[in-house]
Amino acid sequence: MDWNNNFERFLHQFSDWQREFINNMTAAVPFTTSSYNPLNFTETFNKTLRFQEEVVTSSLEFQALLARMSIETQKQFWEGYFNLLKKTPEKKVD
Repeated sequence: MDWNNNFERFLHQFSDWQREFINNMTAAVPFTTSSYNPLNFTETFNKTLRFQEEVVTSSLEFQALLARMSIETQKQFWEGYFNLLKKTPEKKVD
């Protein structure tokens, strides 16, 4: 597994999530009280619900990526450990 590609993919996903978070926050929060329209409650509710769903989805994807990276790290550690032991010369006991 290429660590550089995984890390690049992680950073890309994280920056996309940040961008989406900021866009959703600025879209959901009115900047002035005159722009507040109580008739848009349904639209605001739907945007908020979509935002929450995206946050949860992004969080789960992030957790899955961390779990895969952790497992890959453990796998590489143990493979290295056993390969090192296989290469160690045996001493003959007289």
